[in-house]
Amino acid sequence: MMDFSEQVLGKSTTGQVTITTREENAAAALEMIRQAKQKIAIISQELDPYVYDQLEFREALKQLVLNNRFAEVRIIVFKPETIVRRGHKLLDLGNYLSSFIHFKKVAKEYRSFNEAVLIADEVGYVFRENIERYRGKVNFNSRSESKSLLDVFDNMWEASKSDPNLRRVII
Repeated sequence: MMDFSEQVLGKSTTGQVTITTREENAAAALEMIRQAKQKIAIISQELDPYVYDQLEFREALKQLVLNNRFAEVRIIVFKPETIVRRGHKLLDLGNYLSSFIHFKKVAKEYRSFNEAVLIADEVGYVFRENIERYRGKVNFNSRSESKSLLDVFDNMWEASKSDPNLRRVII
């Protein structure tokens, strides 16, 4: 498995790295979240449990939000009912830190989108070519590619709607 701990968000010069396994995908996503300072954007069909429903990932995202009052985490999902039914650490965290972590259900016109994306601080990304496989690419320092992915994300975000399934009242 690749070790992403030597990569530095916004500074690494290794360029794009190909990933092929869920372990590599999870490791790259975790390291990117650990290093992010302010903005995270995620597109994921069901918030892939192996990548996003891990305690270390949740804690890294929590630290990002708690360490920066301007932090913004935006997450687009396709199947909120499945996520809620299964339970998810990010959903719980999002309900606890709802001023910083926002969820939306994908708009109808984007339902055929079949990739998975994580963009960190508008400079690093983890991109899966197909949600059925873990093959993809990672780059810790590509403002141009990250911007292209973020443009797609922003268009999807604007068209998407909040979903009541993704919010629970905490008493």
